[in-house]
Amino acid sequence: MVGVAPDATLISIRQSSVAFSPAHPTPEQADQHRKAGDVLSLARAIRAAADSGAKVINVSLASCSNAADPVNQDALGAAVRYAAVDKDATIIAAAGNKGDRHQPDCGQNPAFNPLNVDDPRDWAGVRTIVSPAWFSDYVLSVAAVTPEGIPMPDSINGPWVGVAAPGYRIMGLSSINGAAINAAPGNDPGTGNGLWGTSFSAAYVSGVAALVRAKFPNLTAHQVIRRIMQTAHNPAHTVDNQVGYGVVDPVAALTFDVAPGDAKPAERLSSALHVPPGPPAPDLRPRNVALIGVGVVLGAAVLISGIAAIRRRMVR
Repeated sequence: MVGVAPDATLISIRQSSVAFSPAHPTPEQADQHRKAGDVLSLARAIRAAADSGAKVINVSLASCSNAADPVNQDALGAAVRYAAVDKDATIIAAAGNKGDRHQPDCGQNPAFNPLNVDDPRDWAGVRTIVSPAWFSDYVLSVAAVTPEGIPMPDSINGPWVGVAAPGYRIMGLSSINGAAINAAPGNDPGTGNGLWGTSFSAAYVSGVAALVRAKFPNLTAHQVIRRIMQTAHNPAHTVDNQVGYGVVDPVAALTFDVAPGDAKPAERLSSALHVPPGPPAPDLRPRNVALIGVGVVLGAAVLISGIAAIRRRMVR
């Protein structure tokens, strides 16, 4: 089995896990864990990836919240902007899967609204906010299609969807022994239907982005996203909320003559964003105390040796 970009160097960051959670969460932390999958830890993970030098950041997860009762995502928005603009990282995010058992708020949004010319992508019709996908100024959001290119009904629609990619009948690697599998361990073995979703679609496009960045090193993160979208196979409406600008074409993305476009995205910031702080500096106090102690002992030893030498000379 060979991936889309087999020579890419991977940096794996665990953003969340059912095995780990805050021991004593504040009410705000508990609410954010319940409603949108720890957006604060996701913000810190994106910053960590950017600070580690990642040029493509794959976010194969979707934190959903009800548009009528949104979660405060200022920290996540700041982290996404920091990575995409300040650190020039191409961020690829999953569009999300309707009915995700881990995300009860993952409902469906309208597919297309051609009647409202003032709101062609139907932002006003959004019922489910998907993060970080909805930060569309900085993120390329990826929907899922079948091998025939048909939009998967459980791939969440949204005005932020940029492109689509294969998300059904996926081959993957087992988390148990690393062998090739076509279903989650113990789930529908041999059917080929067990691995599906926008997480796989996002990973596919992340591989394409890695190839584009390797071939066109002078393109910025925003220009990489533009090239991928401009070379996709457009739907009937040129762009819609199911597949965005269409199904990704890796060969076209690497070979077509495409104008680079603006180096940075157009921004619509309504308030100041504060990037989550980086990891705290290591506590060097124990080391410093130990060094001071060693210095004192060595100084005392030198002093005692000097006094002893003087006394020997006086006795002689």
